Amino acid sequence: MKKKTAVVLAVLTAGALIGSCVLGNIGYHVFAKGEEDLRIDGSTLTAYLGDDTFVSIPDYVTTIGKGAFAKNATLQSIELPKNLETIEYNAFGDCTALKSITLPETVTKVGPGAFKGCTVLDSFEIGSNVSSWGSGVFNECTSLEKLILDEDNLYLSYYNGALYNGNMTFLYQVLPGRKGENYVMPEEVEEMDTYAFWGMKELKNVLLSENISQIPAFSMSNMGSVENVILPSSVTSISEKAFSQNSSLKQVMIPDETKDIHEKAFQNCPNVKLLVNKGSSAESYGKDHKLTVIYETEYPIDFVDSNTYLEEKPPKTVTVTKKTKITENKEETKKNTEEENSTEVSGDGNIYGSPLDEKEEDVIGKTIIVGGKAVVLIGNENQKVYGTPANETKEQETEKDVTSEKEDTSGITSEETSQEKKEEEKKDDSDNVSTQIITEKAHYKQNNLTNYEISEKIKEIKRLAFARSGLESIEIPNSVEKIGYGAFYACENLEEVNIPDSVNTIETKAFADTPWLENWLNGENVTGDGSDFLIAGDGILLAYRGNDTKVIIPDGVKQIGSEAFKGHEEIGEVTVPATVTRINADAFRNCSSLETLNGCKGVKTVIRGAFYGTKVDEENLTQ
Repeated sequence: MKKKTAVVLAVLTAGALIGSCVLGNIGYHVFAKGEEDLRIDGSTLTAYLGDDTFVSIPDYVTTIGKGAFAKNATLQSIELPKNLETIEYNAFGDCTALKSITLPETVTKVGPGAFKGCTVLDSFEIGSNVSSWGSGVFNECTSLEKLILDEDNLYLSYYNGALYNGNMTFLYQVLPGRKGENYVMPEEVEEMDTYAFWGMKELKNVLLSENISQIPAFSMSNMGSVENVILPSSVTSISEKAFSQNSSLKQVMIPDETKDIHEKAFQNCPNVKLLVNKGSSAESYGKDHKLTVIYETEYPIDFVDSNTYLEEKPPKTVTVTKKTKITENKEETKKNTEEENSTEVSGDGNIYGSPLDEKEEDVIGKTIIVGGKAVVLIGNENQKVYGTPANETKEQETEKDVTSEKEDTSGITSEETSQEKKEEEKKDDSDNVSTQIITEKAHYKQNNLTNYEISEKIKEIKRLAFARSGLESIEIPNSVEKIGYGAFYACENLEEVNIPDSVNTIETKAFADTPWLENWLNGENVTGDGSDFLIAGDGILLAYRGNDTKVIIPDGVKQIGSEAFKGHEEIGEVTVPATVTRINADAFRNCSSLETLNGCKGVKTVIRGAFYGTKVDEENLTQ
């Protein structure tokens, strides 16, 4: 259950200040809760602005973006969407109240540091399809003692408080909350990831595998409680800052075979002593870098694993055979996949700079609204469909050359002429339209859909209902009250739109990237009275195309729509008439010069994020 289910009401006295923004007479300002606190760009959740203890993410979200929940101190549990595929870098970083996570079976990728700093996280379940795992995912998760890994996962292995790749040749991370003072690395391990031992809570002694040849950068840095590390004779090199920031580290046994030790390998290890043989390269290194060198052991060098949860070692698999750097470059990912039919992904072994710096590349070719698999229509591309179209049917899968994105092929071909087929299409489409709503993504990406007559029984058009379709015009009947998020987004041919007064809600990006809206913004009086304000439905201000520094919103406007003034950096002052009762999310986003609001006598609801990037102190709107 949510900690807060009611909206927050606060009475504002006359002349109350918002920064230097002046409100009018007494009014009520509401920070609306729930889904309005989610910032969703297409199918990517980019930010959460709320403070609930429990959050449920809509199922059409496939990606939780970089830092989306970062530094949230109230979130205790979360219901992840059933279609979730990717959790990006630092998505839940420093969520200090988050207690448990269960990854849906659809998840394939968890990015670097995705859950770092979740100090009370003590339950974590990984599904069977996770194949891409980032560096330092659990850094500073000091309450995490063990994991639950689906036994059918061929890409990962969990054993004795540590996570490995499928055949255990690569160590991702020893869990910071792992019980027991001794960790003995399984003999199968040949490599280990950056931050593999970061922030240990109880671990004292570490004995590495005889198959390890290199200690990568940062792999044994900031180990917390670790005091003693034994390197086998197989180790020939120690990379830059491999053991950096270890105030508890007291002994590292370095064999004669280790010839290459970076000058900063033991940076900020004030208490370390190097256990070496006389005449060895390690002895010379220690003396040259003013480190204490010892020849007799002060800590144990032969010990057994003491993890409290001793599990049976998982059987070896041959599915995972290759490591590749995590990347958001889809073409590079495709290339890596083609090089090896089955791959396992790890962090870069040669990372330099501050711990957990973001290493992933920016997204290339990002699609704002995907909301699920794309649809390719087969047959005559110029064929126009009128009335109620056939619903999409999954027939086969294909792959785009550039994005490597799988798509569903569907539906309308020149051969579909039989009465039986037509009846089936009619039946299928009935699933998209109930007695009162057009359902989410009902006609998403139906490129051949050029005209559609909405029934007068319809009251609501759901999210993405016609997004990216071939619509050329749309007449909204006066029965419709609500148009959902991205309902007509990116309809590239949509030039004519009629919105009746019955519509009292138009959500974010409902008509974004359509010629109808773009033409108006570019100065063509497609809709409206020729002014700089596009007003539709029941007094909803959808967009502004002026460039004045002082803006007076017309009387009669009841709502300032989502993103209506977004990015107008020239605006410094806005006068809001008494008829306006609601200011929607992102209404003035990134209006960087905005500092003064006049009027606002009738405003009752301000959605969180309405003044993001302005000089208006949104957090004080309720004070």
